[in-house]
Amino acid sequence: MGWMNHLDRLIRGKQAPLVRNRTINVGSKSHSPLENALSGTSRGEVFVDNRVVSAKYTVWNFIPKNLFEQFRRIANFYFLCIAIIQMSIDSPVNPATSSLPLVFVITVTAIKQGYEDWLRHRNDREVNLRLVDVVQQGSIQQVQSQNIHVGDIVRVKRDESFPCDLVLISTSNNEGKCYITTANLDGETNLKTHYCPKETRQLKTTEQLSAFSACIECQNPTPDLYKFMGTLKIFGDADIENPQLLTKVSLGLENTLLRGARLKDTEFIYGCAVYTGQDTKMAQNSKLTSNKFSTVEKTMNMFLLFFLSILVVEISVCTALKYKMWFSPTIADAWYLNANHSAPVRDVLQDVFSFLVVFNYIIPISLYVTLEMQKFIGSLFFAWDEELRCPITGEIPICNSSDLNEELGQVQYLFTDKTGTLTENNMEFRQCSIAGLKHMEKEGDLFAALDNSARHFNPVHHFTAYLEEFFVGLALCHTVQVSIPTSSKREEVVSSHPGYVNNTFHPDHFDYTYQASSPDEKALVEACRRLGIVFHGEEDGLIRLTVFGQDRYYRRLQVLEFDSNRKRMSTIVLFPDDSIWLICKGAESTIIPNCIGGPISQTLEHINDYALLGLRTLAISARQLTSEQYGDMMEKLNEARQMMVDRELYVSQIFDVIESDMTLLGATGVEDQLQDGVAETLEALRAAGIKVWVLTGDKLETAINIAYSCGHFKRGMQLLTLTAQTSPAECQETLWRLRRRIWDEPIQNFGFVVDGESLAHSLREHRQLLSEVCSHCNTVVCCRMSPIQKAEVVKVVKGFSSKPITAAIGDGANDVSMIQEAHVGIGIMGKEGRQAVRCSDFAFARFRFLRRVLLVHGHWYYWRVSTLVQYFFYKNITFITPAVFFAIFSAYSTQPIYDTFFLTFYNIFFTSWPILIFGLLEQNFTSRQLLENLHLYRDIANNARMSWFQFFKWTLLGLWHSVVIFFGCILLWESDTPFDSRGLTMDFWSFGTLIYTGVIVVVSLKLMLQSRHWTAPFVISILLSVFGFMGLAFLYCGISVDALNNGPLKWVYMNLLSTGPVWLFIVFGVVVALLPDTLIGVWEAYSAGEGVLVNQRYRQRRVDHNLSTLTSVTVVSWATSWSPTGGTAPAPTDDRLSRSCVNSPPLFTTIDIQSPFAKSQEKVTFRMQ
Repeated sequence: MGWMNHLDRLIRGKQAPLVRNRTINVGSKSHSPLENALSGTSRGEVFVDNRVVSAKYTVWNFIPKNLFEQFRRIANFYFLCIAIIQMSIDSPVNPATSSLPLVFVITVTAIKQGYEDWLRHRNDREVNLRLVDVVQQGSIQQVQSQNIHVGDIVRVKRDESFPCDLVLISTSNNEGKCYITTANLDGETNLKTHYCPKETRQLKTTEQLSAFSACIECQNPTPDLYKFMGTLKIFGDADIENPQLLTKVSLGLENTLLRGARLKDTEFIYGCAVYTGQDTKMAQNSKLTSNKFSTVEKTMNMFLLFFLSILVVEISVCTALKYKMWFSPTIADAWYLNANHSAPVRDVLQDVFSFLVVFNYIIPISLYVTLEMQKFIGSLFFAWDEELRCPITGEIPICNSSDLNEELGQVQYLFTDKTGTLTENNMEFRQCSIAGLKHMEKEGDLFAALDNSARHFNPVHHFTAYLEEFFVGLALCHTVQVSIPTSSKREEVVSSHPGYVNNTFHPDHFDYTYQASSPDEKALVEACRRLGIVFHGEEDGLIRLTVFGQDRYYRRLQVLEFDSNRKRMSTIVLFPDDSIWLICKGAESTIIPNCIGGPISQTLEHINDYALLGLRTLAISARQLTSEQYGDMMEKLNEARQMMVDRELYVSQIFDVIESDMTLLGATGVEDQLQDGVAETLEALRAAGIKVWVLTGDKLETAINIAYSCGHFKRGMQLLTLTAQTSPAECQETLWRLRRRIWDEPIQNFGFVVDGESLAHSLREHRQLLSEVCSHCNTVVCCRMSPIQKAEVVKVVKGFSSKPITAAIGDGANDVSMIQEAHVGIGIMGKEGRQAVRCSDFAFARFRFLRRVLLVHGHWYYWRVSTLVQYFFYKNITFITPAVFFAIFSAYSTQPIYDTFFLTFYNIFFTSWPILIFGLLEQNFTSRQLLENLHLYRDIANNARMSWFQFFKWTLLGLWHSVVIFFGCILLWESDTPFDSRGLTMDFWSFGTLIYTGVIVVVSLKLMLQSRHWTAPFVISILLSVFGFMGLAFLYCGISVDALNNGPLKWVYMNLLSTGPVWLFIVFGVVVALLPDTLIGVWEAYSAGEGVLVNQRYRQRRVDHNLSTLTSVTVVSWATSWSPTGGTAPAPTDDRLSRSCVNSPPLFTTIDIQSPFAKSQEKVTFRMQ
């Protein structure tokens, strides 16, 4: 039956394998068979050591491993085969012509990679040899970091980094807290608070730690920085042979300290090593590499295959024609050729390989190494661009993947997050709904609306019980930390270790700030403080509030953490009167369905009103728990938290039970202002041909309103909606109706709105229909999106028939899946952590920088790389085609036309440097021209400069240049005219050398004609290419060296350049060869608007450009505002009207527009229906 089991495993092979957990003895102590029975594992589990190994090579494997990696490239392997063939046959040219360039490319790449690896080895040694404090045999011993083993108890002091992944056992803080920074892991600079289990916080001496008997069961290593599941099992006296299990404690991410993080504002901590060396999360993440490939690289591989096909055709045709000619009477009469009229296989193979050797230079050997250098050095210019430096934080842009530089110039769809990407993520508390009545906070004063219209507000002089209950709930339901300013003007989180007075918890005044992972929480707690309910911090689970000058103490019993699926968080608090309350806040879509009381209908109405004003909304609810209920719930929750399989699922289910039967207290409206330049950037991207989709987790009304505010949706645009769909069938019917409407109104400008629930149904069963509708809409807004749905939307667009290039931009961890799915991932250095930045291909600080990144850097990158690739193929066509022509004139004798020296150095020296400088410094348009003439980005879309049309244009020009040069020399030689005063005629070597000289001059001047930005380095490289060749040719032809076998070229070059006809040919041949290039360049400049006429076209478009970059709009009269239900909303009465036009899209009757390009006091008046 073994084969049946094997077959069964094969059939079910796609199922995820069962991941076995690891069991760790704390302090590396064994706990006999009882522990193994409890853990379900056997003893003797072996873990990796703590050596950090980031290097790829060792002294022993560097050469074979590096060679293997380099020869996996098709071009390198191709030239390796050519070199082997040359050494295996009677080669028509010296084998050095292929082996030397190959050795040069391989050596340069090996030196570069070897040096980089040596730097990694040096850094590894520095980390591995660092001394670390470890508890051993009842005392602190200093050991090298590489000698730490899983289970060792490690002591880390203030400002030291953690040498491995640790489970926190105890800290110097009496509350069991420690503060860390994780900048090396995810780039976040704010302090994070981690906790040790309550059961171990008293273990602060080496004697206590040595006597501590426990084991940790946790999951095997994973690269997820934000997930850890484990269980701490504490045993009795370690001296007993079979210790008794005393307790089990669940371990989560808040109990772990990851390698790469640093301890701050805590004297010391003790932790147990759980993951070491290559098992640490930092090392696991370093193994994750991007598999993205640029469009140019894919097209380049197609061009390589095309030229390989041409090479095969040339070899086949030349071989066939050779044997046809050699059997002809003409060759038979040439007795001096000693022609053999038979064709043995050996001779045929000799000729095939000889033609392969002569024609193989059609493939450019230095293309890959030049392209790598161009991309790597070019990415530095991105980081050096001062206009992309954040003026507030000083952060510079980051390029994490230089392989995708040119892809920035090909983006057709942009997917963007809203919060923190389009907006500041700087929340300001504006309004709230309490007990069914609207309230507004302004400068520390609370105002209550007189009626539901909220047109008039009266100040609140006395807080009712409802108001106090609401704001006390806000002050308790959060995870905010308190900071106080120090004398050095930096903020420091207050700890309470022995000998330190916690000034935050016992303040004389409130001159401190709050730190929070969520800007919403910080805004709400700060609003409570302005209204007189002050949160002072937490000590040993005890929270101190000052409520209108009166101190109150609350004990925080539990925190039910926020997650993106539940979209809510809760705290369970013991009030001063010994009552237990659950306080919950989150999205109203998840809060209100769990409420059984409170002003539900009024609050929902107010939430919709706040959404129309562009405010972010949160619902607040509460539930009183009895002691029995709380105890029963906590028992189930602790059981769920100790599970090692599907822990998140079971914990979420318990959370749902706890967060049920609640009473709705009200809702809050928090304003998140748009970043500067968002509207202008979106308009510029739209004019450049980029379709922008907004993917957000906000509710429908908020998302639509923000879309209008930032100009994503235009007035007059017809909105198609796919929302509140409850089944796939309903989605299908709606999508059919939307598609028919699109077909009926083909010229209409459509926008599309879809929510997460409807999207899930559509993606599951109607993906193609959804794609068809979306592809005909100019702008799309997706709301109530989960992270995985964002990635699915990107995947849908990538599957369009046109195969568009996509880019995704976001600032939070929930945007990572979207960023990684898109062709180009862009991270914003915002306030929601740095995981998006770490996982992106490019990153910068502000959304408005995207305009310059795509329209300037993207355009330049694509123009440079596409020209570089086309030029490499062109110059090799120009170089090798004369050899094909010469084969025809020499009866297909496989006689090379060029000397070995010229064959060897053509690609690696004489023609490689100018194109490299071109690829780094070329600017076909200035940055100002690119930003003012947005159509220029559309002109290069769809890989326009790497199309087959452009490819054949370059190829035909290369053929033309080779025809002019070769046949010009043929005409020069045809009459056997004496070239010098002695009456001597030029020989065969002079013929090939003159052709080579013409090729060098033509391809160099061709690049100068192609360039529109002549810089000093570029011009110098051209001169060095031409005159450097001439100088080396003089030396090569003037000095005979037996090893070089250059005797036949003795004085050849000198004799050539000393004759007038040669110089006349060079000048005349260059002019004739480059005449088509000049005419094509002029035609492109005048017909396609790619040169001198850009400014004229810009003036013609100036009016449209002015209207698309409005900076000031003054509302003269107000008609009504948009409402998703078809109703009207009152005109806003606050100053946000003048700041962002109006957050809810109004239908103006008259507006005055002040353009930044208009003269002073010049306004244009429009009337809009």
